[in-house]
Amino acid sequence: MLSQEDNELLTRVGPGTPAGELFRRFWHPVTTSARLGGPDGPQLRVKILGEALIVFRDTEGQVGVLQAFCPHRRANLFWGRNEEGGLRCAYHGWKFDVTGQCVDMPTEPPASNYKEKLKAIGYPAVERGGFVWAYFGPREQLPPLPEYPWMDLPDNQRLNFSSVIECNYLQSLEGDVDTAHVSYLHRWLEPEGAPQPPVMVPGYRYFVGQDGAPKLTVKQTDYGLLYGGRRTLDDGRYYWRCTQWFAPAATHLPTTGLGQMKLNVPIDDGYTFSMGVIWNPDGPLGEGGAEGTRRAAAGENQQAFDRTASNALPGTMKLRTGEMIDHPRNKINMDGDYGLDRARQAHKFTGIQGGTGAEDAAIMETMGAVMDRGEEHLGVSDIAVVAARRSLLRLVKSLRDGTEPTLPHAPHRFHPRGLDIVSEHAEFEALLQEHKELLQPDGVPTA
Repeated sequence: MLSQEDNELLTRVGPGTPAGELFRRFWHPVTTSARLGGPDGPQLRVKILGEALIVFRDTEGQVGVLQAFCPHRRANLFWGRNEEGGLRCAYHGWKFDVTGQCVDMPTEPPASNYKEKLKAIGYPAVERGGFVWAYFGPREQLPPLPEYPWMDLPDNQRLNFSSVIECNYLQSLEGDVDTAHVSYLHRWLEPEGAPQPPVMVPGYRYFVGQDGAPKLTVKQTDYGLLYGGRRTLDDGRYYWRCTQWFAPAATHLPTTGLGQMKLNVPIDDGYTFSMGVIWNPDGPLGEGGAEGTRRAAAGENQQAFDRTASNALPGTMKLRTGEMIDHPRNKINMDGDYGLDRARQAHKFTGIQGGTGAEDAAIMETMGAVMDRGEEHLGVSDIAVVAARRSLLRLVKSLRDGTEPTLPHAPHRFHPRGLDIVSEHAEFEALLQEHKELLQPDGVPTA
């Protein structure tokens, strides 16, 4: 359990908060390239770390991320026109380029140089790996982009998608570093009839049901955590699921062949963007390409496919604050009890429709917008969750006390990947040595 003080320290992410300041030392994806669209297309309303933002692509294809409000009279730039190299406010026609620099003030005298002195608040922004990225921290601490293994792959080798999770980022992150729940929340009681996830080892559905109490090994790393969960199979071999956590809130999930990553990006204290990537490092995605991979990853039905689509889908969502963001709400959500069908519990452990994403959301979101961790009772299956919390607390407190994190300035530390495998190895160290090029490619020290 966490004290109320530490829980508040980790979960509050707005401007000026200790955790919010830590997040602001890293680059974050703010939308997918597909959702933003082409030059001079419609600007998007997003919210990141409690700040209302506008994302747009100018005439030359450059991306811009600005605070949502015009510095003139605070009109929302969402109502403006994206044209001819900038975003023009609908109220008085003042126009801003992708850096926030004012480039036109039609209401001011022609001889005035006022526009040269005025900038909207803008953030460094780049486009790479199918996402638009932005950095919200001090300019003197601006780091390079993280070198995730999928960042420079062509579009046909990579699938980007996102969804909105209606709770604090930490609840989502803790689910990512918890392998024990897979044997229950995501379990099929008749695995022979279950769809095979494209990123998992063949037989995954059987393996997670054979051992519901995996033995965990957790290693501290200079980027966060590496942990392995070992399940003993009926034939005496071992099913290992190995996950990498990269501070502050990204994970390489257990996979075989294909890679899969999830980036938890706080919208505010009570909402999170879950940005996802599935990629093939060796060539184009399999049968059906990105579309086929997306459908297979969704797993169960058209609703699941819709939920995990690549965000070219139109739609808006109203937050509890009344603010609107340009991202559709998940079709399977708490208003409809996540498609729960008790009759389906004859085949699936929960009876929730919509695949693993809907199952995860049902648990995370109904804990409340910000979970009270003072009421929990942890067990041995939670050691990775506890380790992640402790590491995150150290980083937050260190920055609060004046020590800048070094990880953002070590982009190569984001190379390691997860692993999903059946092995003869009973000990994690032996598994790690055999698959060092994947799990520990740069000799990242562990303890």
